[in-house]
Amino acid sequence: MPSTPSPTADRVIDRAGDTLFTGPRGGGIACIDSTGSTNADMAAFVRQGGTSFRLLVADHQDSGRGRFSRSWQDVPGTALAISVLVPNDRPPQDWGWLSMVAGLAVVRVIEEVGGADRSRVTLKWPNDVLVDLGTDHGGKVCGILSERVDGPAGPHAIIGIGINVSMGRDELPLPTATSLALCRLHHDKNELLASLLVHLDELLTVWLDTGTVRDEYVARCDTIGTPVRLTFDPDTIGGGAQAVEGIGVGVDIDGAIVVDTSSGRRSFNAGDVSHLRTR
Repeated sequence: MPSTPSPTADRVIDRAGDTLFTGPRGGGIACIDSTGSTNADMAAFVRQGGTSFRLLVADHQDSGRGRFSRSWQDVPGTALAISVLVPNDRPPQDWGWLSMVAGLAVVRVIEEVGGADRSRVTLKWPNDVLVDLGTDHGGKVCGILSERVDGPAGPHAIIGIGINVSMGRDELPLPTATSLALCRLHHDKNELLASLLVHLDELLTVWLDTGTVRDEYVARCDTIGTPVRLTFDPDTIGGGAQAVEGIGVGVDIDGAIVVDTSSGRRSFNAGDVSHLRTR
């Protein structure tokens, strides 16, 4: 599919208004054509003493990565590579919610800007965003990776968000992926980013005040009430077990998935689970 026109910071800010990123506390939004990794660029900024709430957005990155160092690939002009900088001093146990904040925000964006019906947008624990339009074009539309970086100005979180905007079927990184365009959803990049700023502002404000977005997340997480199969690297959860099956029944205070298994109710952190499949 053809590339989508690049976003511009002025247009995004005009649409979003005052947020954590664009108001008095914010460092604004920077839109660039290409880079190796927006997360790496933002980490370098923090280590050099930079701070404030800010967004870095690239139309293309050639060294992106996801969870467990998996590569994240895009075709120039067909995706949005976004890094969100969040300075904060919340306790370590609260930081796991940040990637879930991002996933929840993207779900809202796809419904608001894309025009997708709520029943067609799935938030799978911990932060996978999937779109199902009842066609062979359904699949994962967004990948998210959060990391902590400490610098002279203190601890910061960097949330990397990759959205497949206008990729064609032969341009997708995986056969299980999709794009907003393939799903016939509206995908103007300026509108997507402006909506993302607004929803990140709302959810991050809750998180900064309370350390969680559990109520908001549980209300939208489709993994709850669903049969699941979790897979692990060997010895991750002890005893050499590499898979657990059960029913997802909740999310605990730290953001771990709670599963009813044949051996009882158990909780699993996102960092320990290499893959979760719903059945």
